[in-house]
Parts: sequence; C-alpha cells; structure tokens
Amino acid sequence: MVWFKARSNRFRVMTRAIACLLFALVSASAVFAQDASGLLDYPSTALSGLTTAQVGLSVDQCRKICTERTGCVGFDHSSSKNQCRLFGGIASAKEDSASTAATRYPVPGYREPTYEQEEETEEAAPRTFRQYVNFDLFGFDLDEGQPATTLSQCEDMCRGNLQCKAYTFNEWNQKCFQKGGVDKLRLEPRARTGVLTDELQPGYRDAQVVMEYYHGSIISGTKLGSARVAASREQCESACWGSNQCIAFSYIKSQRECRMFNFASNRFPKAGVESGSKIQPRP
Repeated sequence: MVWFKARSNRFRVMTRAIACLLFALVSASAVFAQDASGLLDYPSTALSGLTTAQVGLSVDQCRKICTERTGCVGFDHSSSKNQCRLFGGIASAKEDSASTAATRYPVPGYREPTYEQEEETEEAAPRTFRQYVNFDLFGFDLDEGQPATTLSQCEDMCRGNLQCKAYTFNEWNQKCFQKGGVDKLRLEPRARTGVLTDELQPGYRDAQVVMEYYHGSIISGTKLGSARVAASREQCESACWGSNQCIAFSYIKSQRECRMFNFASNRFPKAGVESGSKIQPRP
C-alpha cells in the first residue's frame, strides 16, 4: 500500500513537471517568434495562460501594446468589459463570442488563425503633363503668377498643387501661372504650357495670327536651320511667314543676315537689329 502511494505521488509530480515543461516550451517558442512581424488573429476567442497585465483598453490599444512589448506573446480583449489581457505564455484557447484574441504563434490544438497583414498604402500615380510649346492657356489663373526660372520649376509647382490642372510658363518674364481649368490655346512665343495628361486636352483658338515687332532687339532661342541672306527685314519676315515651324525672326541689318527660330527663349536690346514673332492677340 505504501509502495502504491509512493508511486502515485511520483506520478503526480512527474505529470506536473511535464505540464510545466510544456508550458515553458510554448512560452519559449513565443519568445523566439517575437521577431516575426504582425500577429495571428483569433476572432471570437479567449486565451488561457500566464497573464502579465489586465487593463481597460480598446482592442486597438491592446494590440499595439502587445506588439511593442517584449515578452508579450498574445492578448485577448473582452468587448463586454472593454478589458485587455496580455499574456507571457499561452496554454490554450476557447471559443468566446465576446472576446477577440491575437498571438505571435499558432495556439496548439486550436483552430487555424488568420494573419494580420499590414495595409498596403497605394501610392498615388505621378501627375504628368503634356506640353505645348509656344502656346499660352488664357484664364483660369489660381494666382497672379509666381516667380520661376525654369519650366521644370513651374511644372513642379503645379504638380504639388492638387487644384492645379495646367500651367503656363512665361519664359521671357520668368513667371509661372497655375491654372484651375483649361480652355483653348493661344499662339504666344513667350509661353510654354503643360496640361495634366489625365485631363481633357485643350483645342486651339482660331483667331488670326499676326506679327509682333521688336525694334532694336534680337531674339535668342532655338534656330531654325542656318542663317540666310536677306535684303531687308520684310524679306526676312516673309521667309518666316513661309515656314510653319518659324515662330520668330531677327534681321541684322549690317550683315544682311536673317535668323529664324522655332523657339524663342527671350529677346534682348541690340542696336541695328529688327525682330518679330508670330502671335495671336489676347481675347
């Protein structure tokens, strides 16, 4: 009888030791798994195990604390009590419609968890523009114009302003005009316009094109072919009218030289030079 009792006691001690060992192994496995990102979700679940904290918090706050706290291997949250329990070790889990749980590793002998995936932030598509060289977009100005030294600087201003649908960069005056809408384009040698590619693209004004003259000024920009000989300003101007690509010209009297341009970046004072550019007057 004494022998049987002694054996029975040894059996109970061994059983408890094994249970403690299994609990320790489960807890240790969680510690090793803590580097994993995210938590495994167990909806409608309550946990059992080593409770390290019990506080009144929302489920989101509870999740945040457990995620950040070293040693937290899981939590459950009771919606009826608004109670958060943090666990240092998890022995088991059971169904509970009033509770939500999450752990760093699957609970042995319980149903499959779901993994909480971080929401992917969808990056907005870059705002790109279609450019119209030698054209002005009249009206729809969002402001009175901002100083800008380059086309790309003007475009960046519009790109960063969600109200801006288009822009016109006045190359000669170094100003950027952001537009809240689009209308028909007007021929203007000083300007370059950009319109958002996902906006309805503008048409062109049918107003008469005239020549605007600049006496004692020379044009700079992209030359259209090589310089040619011309007997007069009128002859140089006539050559420009005869080319659809020509937007401006400069006639140097002393050299009887005619220069034509398909892009005029600016004009500068220069004696003995007569210049002109094609333009549609403002409405």
